[in-house]
Amino acid sequence: MNTSDLSSRVVSRGRGMSHVRRLLALFFASTAVIVSFGDPVLGGSAVQAAPARLADPIAEMASGALVLARTTTPSFAAWRREVAEEVGLRLEIDPAVLEAAWSRADAEHQIALMAALAQIGTPYRRRTSDPERGFDCSGLTTWAWAQAGHSLPRNSTQQWRAGDPRTVDTAQAGDLLRYPGHVMMWLGVGRAIVHSPQSGEFVEVQMLSERSFARSQFFDPS
Repeated sequence: MNTSDLSSRVVSRGRGMSHVRRLLALFFASTAVIVSFGDPVLGGSAVQAAPARLADPIAEMASGALVLARTTTPSFAAWRREVAEEVGLRLEIDPAVLEAAWSRADAEHQIALMAALAQIGTPYRRRTSDPERGFDCSGLTTWAWAQAGHSLPRNSTQQWRAGDPRTVDTAQAGDLLRYPGHVMMWLGVGRAIVHSPQSGEFVEVQMLSERSFARSQFFDPS
């Protein structure tokens, strides 16, 4: 089964997605190398057992979108809409508003965004930037932006200092937000972000509190 066949099934299907998702999970498990390249930026012992990863429909769809974005396949837009629908349902955001924000972002920002969303369910792991083992906050942003061809500093503060300042009015989906001691990726709408939060948790999409959002600083890492 190729990505074109899968894309056609997703676009034409109804709300009953369970069978399609099972197929997607198997497909992307067998092609994980497509969405992961390069050595880990930082990590522990190579013989340490990998922590469990949570299966997540957003990650499944974003993995497909990422493959298509890299090959400039026209059906990327259809997959991007599916990802926006899943994220919108989870965060109670209008999916059309999310998808519109994503479509306005440049190609590099869209690739970085899909890369980060494809890692939802990956466990937090300190000083690690490896889809097979885990991410800390800056490990996730480093890895996601590497998929778009950009090498970021490894530390969250260094990423912020090296980036170009943005505001909520000038930022694109895929730009980063720095909260003191933490870095996140903005989803382009309101207070919605994707990040690797802390030990014992997993990469997730989340709505920041108004207080945390107000204390965060936007920047473009590209």
